[in-house]
Amino acid sequence: MTIDLTCQKCEGTFELAAQDLIEGTEKLVCPHCGQKSPTNIQEDFVAALTEMRTQVAALAKRFAVSLSLETEELEDELDDDEETDEDEEADDELDFDEDEDEESDDEDYDEDEDER
Repeated sequence: MTIDLTCQKCEGTFELAAQDLIEGTEKLVCPHCGQKSPTNIQEDFVAALTEMRTQVAALAKRFAVSLSLETEELEDELDDDEETDEDEEADDELDFDEDEDEESDDEDYDEDEDER
């Protein structure tokens, strides 16, 4: 499996073999300008490639697999996911506020009992 890359800094293009990345014999470094991927991102990318290769091998028993992924497509999908996550977080915040209100109602009730 070959990965085609375009450097965001110099716009140079280059290819890397996924197997070389997985084995650690290649790093995500632009050969034109030296732009490097942070170590943690490269490690996560290699882990994802390894998992994807394993899953494709499992699928290969029943299906031929051809995969193409463009950064622009991924960015659109991630933007949609972030909007969904923000909506869910807003819902969570509302739930949290409702729980606080219930607790304060209980406290008010306890205070009334003390006054009697």
